Amino acid sequence: MKKWKAMMALPLALLVSPMTVMAGDTKEVTMAFCTWTGYSPMFIAQQEGYFEDAGLNMDIQVIEDESTYAALITKGSIQFLATAQDPNIKMYANGATSRFVLTMDASEGADGLVATEDIQSLDDLAGKKVALDKSASSYYFFLTALEKESSLTEEDINVIDMGDTTEAGLAFMSGSVDAAIMWEPEISEALESVEGAHALVTSADYPDTILDSLVVNADYAKENPEVVEAVEEAWYKAVDFLNENPDQAYEMMASGFEEVSAEDVASDVTGLKFFDKSDNEKLNDESNEDSIYAINQKMADFWMEKGECETDDLTDFFELLK
Repeated sequence: MKKWKAMMALPLALLVSPMTVMAGDTKEVTMAFCTWTGYSPMFIAQQEGYFEDAGLNMDIQVIEDESTYAALITKGSIQFLATAQDPNIKMYANGATSRFVLTMDASEGADGLVATEDIQSLDDLAGKKVALDKSASSYYFFLTALEKESSLTEEDINVIDMGDTTEAGLAFMSGSVDAAIMWEPEISEALESVEGAHALVTSADYPDTILDSLVVNADYAKENPEVVEAVEEAWYKAVDFLNENPDQAYEMMASGFEEVSAEDVASDVTGLKFFDKSDNEKLNDESNEDSIYAINQKMADFWMEKGECETDDLTDFFELLK
């Protein structure tokens, strides 16, 4: 999923002290995320007064440097954090004191593997150069698709770690690789600019591989369960508003970011599924073989195998759902 770039500095205060205090009957709460449409319904919640109605003064910080997230959530400098599920799992598994709150959205076409005309199946990738970001959810998506649809393994392919999904897309469009895992708008740009380019597989085929989720500082959640519940309800109201008033919602969602238009948001939304209350209730049902627990355990096992996690035990991570 495309993380729109906005050049905003990380507030120094966030690195040194928690920001939640009581102010009369209003609680000051801080949430952080980077510039990505999947998180932006939180701006609807803010502008429609859903936080205020619950007695919360929500300060939303747009922080692009995701390497700071684990420290921020662990120190309590921010109370809530929205990011992709893979980094949320890796942060928790490597010591961050975070707890899962809800699933925000899933990529259902916003990410994909784009290849040259001569590559018509995943088996055709043997010996080919494939650019991707090995630290991102797209890596998990790619290897999941490879396992399901091909006899190849990663070792049969010349996988080039670009360290950034946007750079992977640009590498494909420059002709330096044969295929790339990319996200929108690079997918559309590649299909238009490279003759014969086509999407070999997309996240619409594997919607459980690229998710965004909301987490909260563990100690804060224990001391303020009513705030966690209020933030959940604000999200659900925002998703309902988006579904009922899309054009108005796109304007609100874009307004919280720099250099993002309502048209950008509208384009992104076509490849996303936002999770409302009923979606989360279904996903959180342990009897469902595609439950959030099963989905995340697969992710944790994957990243553990890749040496990115110290543990794959997610028991405490999901304790707020019990």
